[in-house]
Amino acid sequence: MTADSQLEVQSAVISALQADSTVVGLLAQGASSVLDHVPQSTPYPYVVVGEATTAPFDSKTEDGMDQTITLHAWSTFNGMSEIKEIMAAVVEVLDRANISVTGHDLIDISFLSSEAKLEEDGVTRHGIQKFRVLTEAV
Repeated sequence: MTADSQLEVQSAVISALQADSTVVGLLAQGASSVLDHVPQSTPYPYVVVGEATTAPFDSKTEDGMDQTITLHAWSTFNGMSEIKEIMAAVVEVLDRANISVTGHDLIDISFLSSEAKLEEDGVTRHGIQKFRVLTEAV
């Protein structure tokens, strides 16, 4: 089994967020607003799984991967409260979660950082969150 778990981690993160009633209750189209690709005219707010960085996390007997995944939340609500609520709900679901990653053992998923900012258009709020994910191949 390969140690590369990028796609499986992405799928597990999306599934975990789509299954959480608090997260989906904050998004425009519920579970359909947790995406890895944003079609044009997608209504706000929504969450997107974005960039990932990876490095080996191997031992003498196990192949593993150390990933940092980035999630983006988008909103056009006046003020930062909506984007911050969404980001808090995402952390609640994922930080130290015990999610199932197909073909891999999840060792840990932990919240690293967040940023909430107003985009240059003066209307769109953008939340950026990073999580560290450690997996081993089974």
